[in-house]
Amino acid sequence: MAIYGYSEKDLKDAAEFRSQIHKEALAKVRKTVPGINSVIDRNPVESYFTNVWDYPGAWYLMVSIPDGFRSRAELVDSIVRDTLRRYVNGELN
Repeated sequence: MAIYGYSEKDLKDAAEFRSQIHKEALAKVRKTVPGINSVIDRNPVESYFTNVWDYPGAWYLMVSIPDGFRSRAELVDSIVRDTLRRYVNGELN
């Protein structure tokens, strides 16, 4: 069952993209704490979509990094920081 407004394919594409981001973040986290098996991502899967107005004058839904991040690397670093805060310091602000 799809979340309202998103097709099953849209959600699958976003989940795959998000999974790739999580793998990158997990690889960085494991350099500090090798035993960690998952990451903390405060961004819901729906935030990995952007509506884009494109030729020939229609809205398209694209999978992208969530708003508020300037790059994929910045998103990955944010997930790494959140994960290390939780697992190493026991906090998440």
